[in-house]
Amino acid sequence: MSLKDGERLWRGDEATGIAIIDTGRDTPIPQQLNKFWSSEENKRNLQLLVCDIVCNDVCANPIIASSVVSDNEALPAIKFGNEVIPELLNLIEEADVRVVAHVEWAARITDSFALLLYLTLYFQTLGMKEIWQQYCTGKKRRKLPLHQAISRLGTPLAKTMIKAHILTDDDCMSKVGTKHAAVTSDPVQFLMNFGETDTLSEQDEALAEKYLVRV
Repeated sequence: MSLKDGERLWRGDEATGIAIIDTGRDTPIPQQLNKFWSSEENKRNLQLLVCDIVCNDVCANPIIASSVVSDNEALPAIKFGNEVIPELLNLIEEADVRVVAHVEWAARITDSFALLLYLTLYFQTLGMKEIWQQYCTGKKRRKLPLHQAISRLGTPLAKTMIKAHILTDDDCMSKVGTKHAAVTSDPVQFLMNFGETDTLSEQDEALAEKYLVRV
């Protein structure tokens, strides 16, 4: 038995779970939620549905994933490409706790401002009007309006900032040049198509190499 079984029984008010057959996007929200959550099958089906939505509709590159579902079994998302992420190898069962490790890792491996610039353009297509990022602490604490930054930089440059950052100064890569050089070396011209597809063409690779030389 899981250590959390007692909590789950308490939350379910000892209700008998009722499994919903063929859970889909059009399935209405159950009226008796305690009986819905008491069914492990419902939870698995809901996870599978969320995975389907995230992978096919929401975003081509989901940032944070607490777990994935494979053969009806929840597995921890602990790989980046083909490399195992040691910081995410843990046996924590509580999702609210596990997600902290994922957020910390994602924020550390890349510049969150550059990444948010790229994603804000997508968020805006969903109707988002404003997005702010807090930085510094104490009396120096400020909030940056990313939506205004995009309007000033322009869409092409906002989309390529994350690529310029990863190629020149990401924690996982060697440092190349300075941040100022990365911006002034015309990343839009050289990196517009870089990394937009699963396969990297020889032309895109050559343009990225020219960009790094310029930086």
